[in-house]
Amino acid sequence: MAPGQRVVVTGAGGFLGTRLVSALRAACIEVLPLSRSDGFDLLEDPLPLDGVDHVFHLAAETGVPDAWERPADFHRVNAHGTVRVLDQCRRAGATVTYVGAYIYGVPQYLPIDERHPVDANNPYAFSKWMGEQACEWFARCYGLPVTAIRLFNVYGPGQSDRFLIPRIVNQLLDRAVESIELMDLAPRRDYLYVDDAIAALLASRTTAGYELFNVGSGRSYSVLDVIERAMTAAGVRKPVRDLGKARPNEIPDVVADHARLTAASGWRPCVSLEQGLGLMVRGGA
Repeated sequence: MAPGQRVVVTGAGGFLGTRLVSALRAACIEVLPLSRSDGFDLLEDPLPLDGVDHVFHLAAETGVPDAWERPADFHRVNAHGTVRVLDQCRRAGATVTYVGAYIYGVPQYLPIDERHPVDANNPYAFSKWMGEQACEWFARCYGLPVTAIRLFNVYGPGQSDRFLIPRIVNQLLDRAVESIELMDLAPRRDYLYVDDAIAALLASRTTAGYELFNVGSGRSYSVLDVIERAMTAAGVRKPVRDLGKARPNEIPDVVADHARLTAASGWRPCVSLEQGLGLMVRGGA
């Protein structure tokens, strides 16, 4: 992105969206933020695309447990809502970055590159994959330049404690909580600090055709690994209780191969898990 450009960010009120808007403004880019909290309806309202160069499409229904309960709602927003965005952008001549999700299921090999077979094994992943398929189709059939990003596990200060790392840090910092209690300590994930995720979004824009990039740290940690590092960062130790309740279709290990984005843009993750946890602890999660 270059100073003086004009962009729209959907989902601008969310965890990633607020940080993306700040980063764009810091780069002297004019931003039109759209969020549900400000009354924007992705399924009904038109995008304000006059003079807009690019759209970052972050708006989505999120959360695997909620998706199992409301699969139709997730499909409506994440698939149909994305088609609406793409159609408006191709009419207005604006390029698109689509922020997708992990859709590989149980990996057949590690690290996971973009050629790995897709296995959207939960309703959230399925809905995001449908949105991604729409991106590829619009790029191929209409010539709309689209970049699709498959984000792995992003974390950082201010994230909802529906997600693992803020839940761990909040339990650790809460003096009324005597022990850390989590459903399952075994699964390993590739955790990416939010600032690195934003840098990847800014580095990845394409001006022609369709591009697809995995974005992660390139290393995995178990839940117990994260707890141990969080306790070290906080200088606090508490007993850890494994409730032994694995989620449906649990995935044992995930590691991203981000070599494609690195080769295309030079992007690399800069913040280690230890550093990121330290920032969360100092910020009170």
